[in-house]
Amino acid sequence: MSKLIVNRRSEWANRARAIGLYLDGKKIGAIKNGESKEFDLKPGNYKLKAKIDWCGSQVNDFEIKENENTKIELTGFSKNKWILPFLIIIQISLLILSTYFEIPDVIMITFSTCVLIYILFPISFGRNHYLKLNQI
Repeated sequence: MSKLIVNRRSEWANRARAIGLYLDGKKIGAIKNGESKEFDLKPGNYKLKAKIDWCGSQVNDFEIKENENTKIELTGFSKNKWILPFLIIIQISLLILSTYFEIPDVIMITFSTCVLIYILFPISFGRNHYLKLNQI
């Protein structure tokens, strides 16, 4: 029998939450942080999607042949790993520096707006790109 193997990378973001796996629009299970799941499937064409709350992945089309294993890696929003902490450090530094030096309000407002947009984009307009499914 053919198998679909889904590996979820262990990540800091969404660590405590299980991600739902949907095959052809039907929920087939949920996968926890760092977990690997196997599903027995008949040969054919399938569509896989991962969802967590209102966010998800793009639909991943794949074909399984007789006695073949298809491996897919599930990852979260990877752009948060280093950029967000870096932006927060800069934001805090600007706030501290503003007590000693006069920093124009335009700079403070512009940078704060950029940080806010960066945080909100993945859960709003980019919600269907929050998770990634990559065939290995």
